Parts: sequence; structure tokens; C-alpha cells
Amino acid sequence: MNINDVMKLVENEREAVEKNLIDNLDSDVEMVNKVAEYIFESGGKRLRPVFMILSALMCGYDGERTINLAGVVEYIHTATLLHDDVIDGAKYRRGKESANNVFGNDITVLCGDFLYSRAFMNLVKDGDSRAQMLLAVAARTMSEGEVFQLIKTADVKITMDDYLRIINSKTAVMFATCCEIGAILGEMPVEKQKALADFGKTLGIAFQMADDILDYLGDPEKTGKKPGTDLKEGKITLPIITLLANAAEEEKKRVRNIIVDERSSEENLNYILDLMNTYDVKAKSELVVDKYIQEAKANLNLFEKSKYRDALDFLADYMVARDR
Repeated sequence: MNINDVMKLVENEREAVEKNLIDNLDSDVEMVNKVAEYIFESGGKRLRPVFMILSALMCGYDGERTINLAGVVEYIHTATLLHDDVIDGAKYRRGKESANNVFGNDITVLCGDFLYSRAFMNLVKDGDSRAQMLLAVAARTMSEGEVFQLIKTADVKITMDDYLRIINSKTAVMFATCCEIGAILGEMPVEKQKALADFGKTLGIAFQMADDILDYLGDPEKTGKKPGTDLKEGKITLPIITLLANAAEEEKKRVRNIIVDERSSEENLNYILDLMNTYDVKAKSELVVDKYIQEAKANLNLFEKSKYRDALDFLADYMVARDR
């Protein structure tokens, strides 16, 4: 199985979600529609909707509710990206200029707010209080995670627990929610709902960790990003935490000073990248990712073997692939 096989498996559902996303952009203010269409025309893998669709299909549900709820998830996710890009001052998103760079910060933030409101209008239409509560809690948790990450910016005392709290809040909670809603749609017992939620949460943690590794140690030609974006923004992630756990005291001191005082220079980035190579930070960090992926995939053992389970199993590995 490869990624094309997976996408082909849910091709009809993915097309229906895309149509749902565009059809529901019905603001009377043309600028809102213009910004939203600019974002959605950028495409993206729509991983969160795909996880919900596959989870629902694995659990025996193939109805229309999945399409609406997957659209809700993508609206919420896109709203957070709009807000994140404003906070980070991002210039690009998905290979083209970010919305804030094209339309300005004020309009971008307000269009993110519109997408949140559109998401919850569609969620109310679904009418399932279980899905409503899960997505409301996820949206709240993501907002709290963003605030907590800002508080921890350039905080060299950050712990692994702090880091896990951030990536669980900002990334993993929505994957967990998507998978759990799939189980709810299939009317699975609570045990299987929890198993799919745990699957989504744990793979979401692994996915964000893998992304954080690529920020420092990925191939720029494949990632499309210059190394060290997180360092420039003062975000302390798994590679830095791993480096600080292994470096000599004098090296740790300089790394901490770079993070606190002068993180953006090329010389400082190269110093940190050299240290990461010296202490084999990439391999050590990837071991942590692999542990989470294996833990995630174990949750699928509660479900009968099927092409949908195989697709979820494949996606877990694909999301943390070294060359993605």
C-alpha cells in the first residue's frame, strides 16, 4: 500500500469534503469568501478529514454525516493556521504566500474567526452532542496550547512534559477527535472509541515530533523550508530538548544563550546544527517518534482486519516518514 492507494480508497469522500468546504463559504462579505477560497485552493492533504473518514469506514459507517463533520474539522484546522501565521509572521503556507502576507493581519484574523463560526454552525446542524462536545473541547484545547506555547517561547527551562503538553494541545487533540468521531459514527462501544482516540492522539504527537525534527534536520529541497524556523521563533522542540540532554555543560550554556538572546543568526544556527550532528540528535529523536508510532498502531488491534484498518496503519507510518 502507498499514499496514492489510500487516497484512492477515499477519493469520493475527499471530493465530497472539498465540495462541502467551498459550498459553505457563503458570506455576504465578498472579502471573506475571497480569503477563504484563497486558502482552500491551496489544497493540502486534508489528513484530518481522511483520518475521520477512514475511522468511520473501518467502524462500518459510510453516510453523509462524515462529510459534514470532516468539513467542520478542516474549517477549525484552517482557522488555526490563519491565526498561527499571523502570530508567527509567516510569509508562506503550502508553497504560496500566506494569507496574512497577501491580505494583511486584520482581515486574516477575522476570516479565521469566520471559519470557526462556520464550523460550529455546521456542527449544530449535525446535532450529535457527543461530536459537538469533542470538537468544542478540541478547539478550546488548541487555543490553550497556543497560549501556553507563547508563554514558553525562548524558555530554556522548558521540560519534556511542557513540550508534550504543547504538541498534544496544538496537534494531537484534533487527530484524536477525528478518529474518535469516526468510532462514534460507527456506534462503536466505548472501549473502541477510546482506542481510536488514543490512536489519533499518539500518532498526532509522533507527527508533530517528526515535523519538529525536519525543521532542523530535514532536507530543505524536500521540506520546502529553510532549517531553523523554530529556533528563529524561539520554539523549543524535541531536537533542542534532545541536544540539551546530551551536550557538554559549556555547549548547553551557549545553546541556551542563543535561544534567549540572539537566536536568528546563521552562525548560531550552524553551531546548533553541528552540535546536533555531533550528538546524533536526529537518530535519538527518531527513536522517540518510533516509540509513539508503535504505541499508536497497537490500538488498531482491537478492530477487525480490513482495507480501512490497513490504510490507517499505513498512514501512521507515512506521517512520520523521514523523506516526506
